[in-house]
Amino acid sequence: MLQWIANWASRHTPTPEKHAERALNELRMALFQAEQRVLDAQMHAAYYRSRITFCEEVLKSGIEKVSDLRNDQVEAARTAPPSLKVASAQRS
Repeated sequence: MLQWIANWASRHTPTPEKHAERALNELRMALFQAEQRVLDAQMHAAYYRSRITFCEEVLKSGIEKVSDLRNDQVEAARTAPPSLKVASAQRS
């Protein structure tokens, strides 16, 4: 029985390799979370940048012109893009 305990302990001792493997998984998760925070911060910065630009345009040219400009852009985006031909259909 004592031999079995000794063998078990030798197989399950925390070796530097096991520590490194565990640390690697934790570091990968921390890196992923940090990258997510960076993406979120970039998205927030872009949002506030666009709000500032909008307010500056309203101050400079008035809300009516800015509203008309934005409505024109929305209408242009709603128009259907030209249809694309599928490569296999072109061969026929």
